[in-house]
Amino acid sequence: MEPQRDAEDDPAPPITVSGHQVDVGERLRDHAIREIRDVAAKYFGGAEGVAVTFSRSGKGGFGCSIRIHAGRGLHFEGEAENGDAYLAFNQALERVAKQLRRRKRALKEDKPVNPAKEGPA
Repeated sequence: MEPQRDAEDDPAPPITVSGHQVDVGERLRDHAIREIRDVAAKYFGGAEGVAVTFSRSGKGGFGCSIRIHAGRGLHFEGEAENGDAYLAFNQALERVAKQLRRRKRALKEDKPVNPAKEGPA
């Protein structure tokens, strides 16, 4: 059993990588965790939780679903299907990253303008 960690000890969000009737290997799990941490560090300070689920698609390939809970009711989701599990994950992560990028841009543009920095009108 793994000991519990304090939030100050590990700033990375808890990441759950699982498979729905699919065995997720260590390499795929490590790849998913590494990429999620990179995206999380790039777009926001911390997430409350991340869930990545791999499944079999009806077309003989793989499906990947990513759900990030960023706090305050903010949920970002991405899904993709591909013949390769790594490509399905990367496509789903691109969709989540796009949502995070748009949200971050909207927050920046929503800030009030400082009239002192704009100079004389």
